[in-house]
Amino acid sequence: MSQAESSSEQTVTEFRAKGMEYIQEQKQQETEHAIEHAMPSEPVLHTEHATIQRRISAKMRKETLDAYKQAFLVPAKLSERKAVYLSRETQERADFIVRRLGDRGSNLSSFVENIVRIHLEEYREDIEKWRKL
Repeated sequence: MSQAESSSEQTVTEFRAKGMEYIQEQKQQETEHAIEHAMPSEPVLHTEHATIQRRISAKMRKETLDAYKQAFLVPAKLSERKAVYLSRETQERADFIVRRLGDRGSNLSSFVENIVRIHLEEYREDIEKWRKL
């Protein structure tokens, strides 16, 4: 890999990581906001499976969508590719997301590549610890 490609790959990785951090911060803020502003007539259940009713402004939804698209729906140039199989349901749901939210050039392979890359980056340290067990 040339130095320019390596630098470009590092920039893309940093950009995606910032996008993921932004998404996580937004979700945390939305949850905190929903809990703080829950009406007394609205019971807030503190259980693992409880859902919180919340209102999200159009601006917040747009910013979150943009961060999601930057993290997951950016076309990736794949070299030395390998086949990966998904269940029909998972493939259809993922393809729907790519077609509805992705821009020109977005495709299912890039979507899956980005999801797996981000997952591996986020859990790199844990995976390394678990590997040594």
